[in-house]
Amino acid sequence: MDENGWPLPAKQTLLLILLPMLGTFACLRLYLQLVRVRHFYPGGVLVHHLFIGVVIALPAAFVLAFGSRGRVASLLAPAALGIGSAMILDEITYLVLTKATDADYVSRTSLFGAIGFISAAALLLLALYWRQRE
Repeated sequence: MDENGWPLPAKQTLLLILLPMLGTFACLRLYLQLVRVRHFYPGGVLVHHLFIGVVIALPAAFVLAFGSRGRVASLLAPAALGIGSAMILDEITYLVLTKATDADYVSRTSLFGAIGFISAAALLLLALYWRQRE
């Protein structure tokens, strides 16, 4: 750890990834249940939140891989990784195991698959955290 306090402590890193990931997932699923499906067509192309999640998560992962020189980036990168990861994990089951219709977005298969992926990611984060502490 340098004089600026970077890298972040393991517990802070865990919380900066895990809480935005779980919060984003909860917001996505609540939105889908209450508002229903609203498609986003920039330039006439359907963009799923999987793609937006990739655009958020990849740069964040690259920043984390090489480290950050600033405190703001050190805090934003893990949070962005959590947000992007939630968007990606939420949509995997929908795109792979369903016919990808509007009704499938709010289907039990999509919901329980997404819960399974988010749970697995949360458990992996916790396992990595516990391993880091030892």
